[in-house]
Amino acid sequence: MANWHVFESRDDMVIALKVAIESQLQAAIEARGQASWAVSGGSTPKPLFQAMQNAPLDWRHVDVALVDERWVDYDHPRSNEAFVAENLMQGRAASGCLVGMKSDHATPARGVMEVNKRFDALSLPFDSLLLGLGPDGHTASLFPGAEGIEVAFAESATTCVALTAIQSAVTGEEVERMSLSAKAIQEAAQVVLMITGDEKKQTLEAALSGDGSLPIARVYAMKPFEIYWAP
Repeated sequence: MANWHVFESRDDMVIALKVAIESQLQAAIEARGQASWAVSGGSTPKPLFQAMQNAPLDWRHVDVALVDERWVDYDHPRSNEAFVAENLMQGRAASGCLVGMKSDHATPARGVMEVNKRFDALSLPFDSLLLGLGPDGHTASLFPGAEGIEVAFAESATTCVALTAIQSAVTGEEVERMSLSAKAIQEAAQVVLMITGDEKKQTLEAALSGDGSLPIARVYAMKPFEIYWAP
């Protein structure tokens, strides 16, 4: 039975998520003086990020890292790093440390070693990790049929992996990606999936009750995450 948290409104969902994530990060700070939070981009988590900006945490001791990134520069309109900086790393959260996934290398495959060095310097495994979901059943940048997908799901996978997605309406032109591996997601202390609307709810239900081959179902089989949904 999947771990669903269903809300009447998106505002209610944001409030509940803020409490859950803030509590997790605070506990990590109290336990070892440092917390790490991996976050996804996209429009869905934007109100959560804005709500978290002034969470009463000692943000100087919070590392915020990306779940995935398009292989684009910071000034690109679809940069996840820029999106998180603009919508989360403000107010009190401005004193936190944001760790990006883009290097100066020409491709993710060439940059993956450098990016892994950045992430391996963090307090791992992640204390909290926020996932999203695409209509094709992808989460992070674990796209169905992507080049590198099996490496990303391997037990020996590094924290970050390079993938090349099959271009679609979902990927847009940016098929070159950097993503957390399934292993890195599995090892996180708290993993939550934040989704809205009937379409994504139906996509998730179909994936979890189907043959289990879609990336979101494979991740769930490894780590039964908490699902937060609102219309």
